[in-house]
Amino acid sequence: MSNEGVGARTTVRTSLVAVVASVVVGALAGLLWSILAPTEQFVVVVPGQGAALTGESLHRFDSLALFGCISFVCGVLLPVAFWTRKAARGPVLFLAMLAGAVLGALAMLGVGVWVAGLLHARPQDPAVGSVVEVAPGIGSLLALVIQPLVTSLVVVLLAAMNPHDNLMYTPVDESIEPDDVALEKDHA
Repeated sequence: MSNEGVGARTTVRTSLVAVVASVVVGALAGLLWSILAPTEQFVVVVPGQGAALTGESLHRFDSLALFGCISFVCGVLLPVAFWTRKAARGPVLFLAMLAGAVLGALAMLGVGVWVAGLLHARPQDPAVGSVVEVAPGIGSLLALVIQPLVTSLVVVLLAAMNPHDNLMYTPVDESIEPDDVALEKDHA
């Protein structure tokens, strides 16, 4: 069995692990977001309609900002963790991390909104004048691009800081001092 076949299998395996780990971390991040994101309180003015209490509309931004911050942290930590797999570094791992970041952000949104809906269930037919809490949401799907964007930026920075062309450390067995004959052949 050749080393290239083993290296390719290692790269594919690491890439699949990167995607799955990103989705799992995204789901856990969504759980964290659903617990931390504040609810918005409304006063029921007529059956089925409510008016936001003073200052409560700011919680929509708070929920979005928390989602963005958690996405940013996931977008930094996951690529750094998978960059430690030197044998798998390259375009395949990058594409896997990017796909994992997209799927992880979607998992974060799905799990977060679902759990927030379970934690803060809307009451059935509340009385007029009562105050009800509404489960948090992110308000804009543009927040889903944060994690993939940060992941791409981190991978670009890690690749740019790597001094080796193949993105791995390849030790030199012996240092070869250029002699005068070799220099003359190169410049001739």
